[in-house]
Amino acid sequence: MNEETLFWIVHLPLMAIFLVGMASVLGTWFQGRVEGQEGASAARKGLRLVWSGLSAIFSARFPLVIKTFVTEAWFNRRLWKVSRWRWLSHFLLLSGFMLLMVLSGIAALSDKVLYHLFHLGHVPWISMWYTPDHPITAVLNEVGGVMMTIGFLFFLVRRYLVRTPQLRTGPMDTWMVVALGLILLSGWVTEIVRLNSSHAQPPLGFSFVSYPLSLLVAGLELPWDAMFEWLYVGHGLLTSVIIVTIPFSKFMHVIAGGILAWMDQFEKETALGEEGGAHVAA
Repeated sequence: MNEETLFWIVHLPLMAIFLVGMASVLGTWFQGRVEGQEGASAARKGLRLVWSGLSAIFSARFPLVIKTFVTEAWFNRRLWKVSRWRWLSHFLLLSGFMLLMVLSGIAALSDKVLYHLFHLGHVPWISMWYTPDHPITAVLNEVGGVMMTIGFLFFLVRRYLVRTPQLRTGPMDTWMVVALGLILLSGWVTEIVRLNSSHAQPPLGFSFVSYPLSLLVAGLELPWDAMFEWLYVGHGLLTSVIIVTIPFSKFMHVIAGGILAWMDQFEKETALGEEGGAHVAA
């Protein structure tokens, strides 16, 4: 069994657990009270909101979906009004993580499906995504890593160095710090090792952070190829393990806040749009 096979054997069940956990958490939300309504009514309302949101993606209201996601879930206007430093930390962490996850997803789709299944590897805009040293891919990966790292450092400073009296740090907060730190550290180390292995393909300068760091250890006599293969799988599995804990940990508040804000704003703007349409019809 090679390293890649091991990764998929572990990764896919973990992602299934993640989806089940998310479904369970969302179901629990909608069983509570919503605007004074009890159990079943709240659940029905929640399901209607989810259904309307999904339906809007495939309808003419798609621009509204994009607008509410960007302003409420991603840019988080509410947090911006409360604290600019908290907003910056959350924005950088979330944006960097989303960028890296999207890049990983596109790379997997391009490599495993479009290349190996449909034999489209000769198409430049497909092959670039699974070629880590392609200028565009390299720069985007570095930007995602840098954004996450800066956001993580802001989080550390606020949580442990300039903590306000009302800010409490419990075991789950420490778990978040350790988990994010391990993802970032293993990611940077894996990329530095890759750039010193035979997997790297010039030009390497577009990895504007990893490449200079890789030069610092380039003279060491190490089994770079073998190290990279295991580090790559280890980093991927570590990230998968941490992702699967999201529904069951304090990480969920990042997603929860975005989803709730998005759904609330989406419902309001949809209601306003329907009301405006009724006035026009009248």
